[in-house]
Amino acid sequence: MFVIYYLIAMCVFSGINACLLSCFYRRPLNSFFTAFFFSIVLADFGHLFLALSTTIEGAIVANKVCYLGSCFLPLLLFLLICRLCSFNIPRWVKLILFAYSTLVFALSCTVGFSDIFYESVRYVVLNGFGSYMPTYGPGHILWNVLLYSYVIANIVVIVLAERQKRNVSYRTLFAIATLAFFSIGLFIVARYMENDTLLMPLVYLIDELVLLYICALVKMHDVMNTVLESLEAENTAAYLAFSPKGLYLGCNDIATKFFPELLDCRVDHILPRKMAMAKIFRRGMNLLKGTSGDTVYRFSYKDHFYKAVLRNVLQNKKTQIFLFRIEDETNIQRYIERLDANNTELAALIKNNKDQIRLFQNQMLVGMAEMVNNKDGITGAHLKRTKEVVSILVSKMQKDPSLNYSKEFYEDMVAAAPMHDIGKIAIDDHVLCKPGKFTEAEYSEMKTHAEKGAIIIKNLLSNFQSEFFVEIAKNMAGSHHERWDGSGYPYGLKGENIPLEARVMAVADVYDALVSKRCYKEPFSFEEAYDIIDKSMGQHFDPGLKKYFDQSREELEMFYKKEWEAESAAEGA
Repeated sequence: MFVIYYLIAMCVFSGINACLLSCFYRRPLNSFFTAFFFSIVLADFGHLFLALSTTIEGAIVANKVCYLGSCFLPLLLFLLICRLCSFNIPRWVKLILFAYSTLVFALSCTVGFSDIFYESVRYVVLNGFGSYMPTYGPGHILWNVLLYSYVIANIVVIVLAERQKRNVSYRTLFAIATLAFFSIGLFIVARYMENDTLLMPLVYLIDELVLLYICALVKMHDVMNTVLESLEAENTAAYLAFSPKGLYLGCNDIATKFFPELLDCRVDHILPRKMAMAKIFRRGMNLLKGTSGDTVYRFSYKDHFYKAVLRNVLQNKKTQIFLFRIEDETNIQRYIERLDANNTELAALIKNNKDQIRLFQNQMLVGMAEMVNNKDGITGAHLKRTKEVVSILVSKMQKDPSLNYSKEFYEDMVAAAPMHDIGKIAIDDHVLCKPGKFTEAEYSEMKTHAEKGAIIIKNLLSNFQSEFFVEIAKNMAGSHHERWDGSGYPYGLKGENIPLEARVMAVADVYDALVSKRCYKEPFSFEEAYDIIDKSMGQHFDPGLKKYFDQSREELEMFYKKEWEAESAAEGA
């Protein structure tokens, strides 16, 4: 009876150890730990049933239970050692090893029906408890190969872990080595002594205690579990998951606090259409379809404001889950509303200041245009007209949703347009005011006005204008003579390397030059000017601006007709 009590105690202790592992190390626990401990429980019960058996049939069944536990113990022990020594075993290798252990167990199940594993087996009573005496068959060699192979594999892993200085302490390595060699070594000894029923449960118990000690050494419970529990305690976000077909897969506790209706929803079912939240979640899933990365989705529900970060969870490059991470932003939204209410007066003051700055800026630019006009009357009028042309073109561009430019960019482009020829201030009067055709040297000097204009703008405006406005003005002055095909000056820029504001300025500059009277030519008709610019799209001008120029044609012609009428009336007076 002592043997029976001993085996019962081993079963109880192994069960307690398995429960301790599951309770205290549950969060970071590797599945191999759980499987190893419960395989020991199964093997211990097999030894108990064998001791209680009274017939050869009962002994054979109990022996199969022992094999069910022990066939997979060497594999699980090997995988545990690899994990503790930070070795990653490929999945296909794990499958092969599992298949081999399964094969050995399957052969053990043939006992009583075939002689492939045991050629014969007879029931015996040893020291008052049931047992059996087998004659091993040819298939039993696979069991011996399994044991000795894992002894060698464990030695190799432990030696490599020590030599490669992996992230495992020497105390842990020593405990692992003890676990590997002690358990499998004693099992082999017990088999040769034909007394494994008494010895192996004790070996299994020692294995469990060593593993619990190893878990404490690597601080699986003290560090990782504490950190995970701390993170969970601090989490304030709701998590919900849906399948690509819209099936509700589940949520965390915080989600049910945000949306109590989820408590009435069934997992693996589509949310009821009458449920108010269903429409919100369907809209979020539609936003996620065909996207990569995170998508932010804000919504309100029952006087609360929420921010949802949506993500496609992929497996094998295919969406498996729509994951919602939802935070309650109600307090933030209320705070923003209070700020908006308190800052209305401040916002109005800022707007008034910005309007005053803009007025000063426009007055300054008009004054600088007049400075040029004092040297060349034609140029001054040209500056004012080109500003209007740019304004008309910009008004069409602003209506195009495909152009993602700010309102400030468009406004600064119009404001800076009169400065595009400001560099002519630095051109010698005999060249600037020459009525006839330029010589090659004179033309070379005249072309420097673009680069000089950019320098003048930088020197004049950098100290009291925004960097954004100065950059736009510099680009319009310095690059408005660049050509789309790269044949312009002063830098020979090509295509989209030319700033957009300079490309717009180029169209306005040439159009005004064509339809206006100059000392060296008569004005072209509107039709002739349009044809010249239209044919130059893609060569001189950005072809992307053609549609805006076409849309502006009628408005431009009306503007110039009014300008000419005003000029005629002024000359008549």
